[in-house]
Amino acid sequence: MITSSVIAALVFLLISILALVFLFVGKLPFCTGKYKSFYRASCGVYISGVLLVLVFTLLMKTLPVAYVIISCLTITVVFCLTVGLIYFMTKSIVEMASKQENKAKDDKESEK
Repeated sequence: MITSSVIAALVFLLISILALVFLFVGKLPFCTGKYKSFYRASCGVYISGVLLVLVFTLLMKTLPVAYVIISCLTITVVFCLTVGLIYFMTKSIVEMASKQENKAKDDKESEK
């Protein structure tokens, strides 16, 4: 077993678990907002991906360190892009909904 591969996989697993804990106890807007369950779900997928790499590392004794690092970095980048996409999409949807609501109110007032 390559010890550095296991250590690298464990470090990424620790980072993913810390991200999940932060999503539960953090005070940032996306930790306490209306869509926090989506962030937590994407973090759960992130943890499962990193855990899968750790299992591969433990089962395949000769798995190279480069594979583990590249795999975990790829999973981390996908997680960050997913969280960013959720954040910006929900932000734009909320803005569009509020504009539509204001427009509907203005239309009702102009009819009177």
